Formats: sequence, C-alpha cells, structure tokens
Amino acid sequence: DARGRVRVGRLRRERLPHVALGPGPGGQGRRPRRLAADAAPPVGVPAEAPADRYSARGLHHRNVFDPRTGNFRARNADGFFVGDADPAHSDGFHEGTAVQYQWLVPQDVPGLFDLMGGTDAAVDRLDAFFAYDELVADPPHVASEVWVNGTYDYYGWETYNPNNEPNLHAPYVYLWTGQPWKTTDVVRAASTLFTDGPDGVTGNDDLGTMSAWHVLSSIGVYPIVPGADLWGLTTPLFDDVTITLDPEGCGRDSLRLTADGVAPDTTRSPCRSAASRSVAPGSRATRSPPPARSPCPAAPRRARR
Repeated sequence: DARGRVRVGRLRRERLPHVALGPGPGGQGRRPRRLAADAAPPVGVPAEAPADRYSARGLHHRNVFDPRTGNFRARNADGFFVGDADPAHSDGFHEGTAVQYQWLVPQDVPGLFDLMGGTDAAVDRLDAFFAYDELVADPPHVASEVWVNGTYDYYGWETYNPNNEPNLHAPYVYLWTGQPWKTTDVVRAASTLFTDGPDGVTGNDDLGTMSAWHVLSSIGVYPIVPGADLWGLTTPLFDDVTITLDPEGCGRDSLRLTADGVAPDTTRSPCRSAASRSVAPGSRATRSPPPARSPCPAAPRRARR
C-alpha cells in the first residue's frame, strides 16, 4: 500500500529494502546476489527458482525483530508485537528463549549484526550470552552452573543452552566478529560437559546431534552456514585427525587435519589434558590412548525448575 506494507498470509509486515550479505569470516569475499525479503510471488504468478524463493525466505527473520526492544518477538495477525518484552520470557519460542534463538540466523550473520547495532554490539551480546568474562576465569563452572544445564530446562534463561539445538552453533558466531579465540574458549568450556559417564552427553542426544557437535568441535571444524561450502575453524582437541571418506562421492579417500603444537591446557579445562592426548582412528600419531575412565568427573546437573 502507500505506506510500503505488504500482506503475506495473515501477517502484515514492513517492506524491507534489498540487501546484500557482507563478506564472511576472515574477510572472505563471498557476496551472494541481492535478495528481497518480500520476494515471494503472489498467488497465480509463476514462482522463481527454488533457490531464489528460499533465499528470500531466509531473510524473513527481520520481520520479527522489534527495533524498540532490540530483540526478536512474536507478532499477531495484525502485525503487532505481542507477549512479554523480556526476551527470556517472550512468547512464540519453542524449547528455548528469544535470547537463545537470536543467533539462529547462520545464513545472514552480517544482516543480524546490523539489526543488533553493528559488530561491536553483537560482540557485547555474545559475551553476555556466554558469560565470557566469568568463563575465562573458570570454564567448567560457567558451563555447568551459569549456562543452562538441565535437559528440559528451556525457558526463563538469558544464557547459552548447550543441551539443545536452537543455539548449538552460537559459539561459532564469534568467527564473524574477528575474535576467533573466543570461539575456542567457549567450545573448550562446553567440551567439559562431555564425559565417559552415564550422563556424559549433554541434553537429549536427538539422533546423535549433541554427539555430532562434540565430534566436529573436537576436530576443529564446524558447518557455520548449513547448506553452503563454508566451514568455520577453531583450535581442535587433537593434534592429528584422519577422516575416512568415500572416494566416489568426495573425490578422495581421506581428509587429514593437523594442529602442530596443540598441548594440554589445564587452565581452561580439567578434561583438556586427557582429551589432547587421545589418538583419532587412522591417525599416524603413536601416543598412548586415554585411560579407561576419564579423570574429569561428570558435570553437575541443574535440577529442573
């Protein structure tokens, strides 16, 4: 209409300008073509290519960002933001809070930072989300007592939940800020929650999701933009890893990852010493395997509220 609003389904929203995603981590010059958040065609008009359609939908998160509160919020059928303005108690978020869901935009991280007020403002949010200053001083304590540490303790939190999918990738958002060492610090802290005990996997493993996070984070690679050939790197727990691949599908039979000089860091994690001396299957390293029982006790679990 004359005010620049469009109606999609029952949700009225402000028309957003065309945008171009900025460069990726490390200044890589990966700039996707320009997209429009309201590019879905009207009924009866031939749809564009699926990639274009879903790329446009991938910017729809901007329609539920409330600039007055600086947070994502639910909107009703009339387009008004509804529910508690406190992002830890807002409506419309399943198995998590708006604080945790705010990072679930891996396809548009530069645009997310713009919504938040720039990279510096995003860093401030990340530091608060992970309790970073406390984490540097005592990683296991923050991981087990400050972050969410109850499998089904979903609501009312303003900190990271390492037990559930909505914010699992959040430690890797630091890679977009130019402060990659913080990704390593947070990943190392989260790794203290994994042990060889009966409760040695955080949360509900959900068909291997939590285990996969731990494996990828331990070898130092993570898919920071799912569906794209863009992987984030961080300091691994192992100095030499060889992954067996299917030559027919991958064009090679293995991928080897090495990190010369990776050494135990007892100031960061009580589990670090044992983890750094393990040997990945197929590795050419000849170090002794870790002991049968981990020297790291199971992290305490917060009671459900």
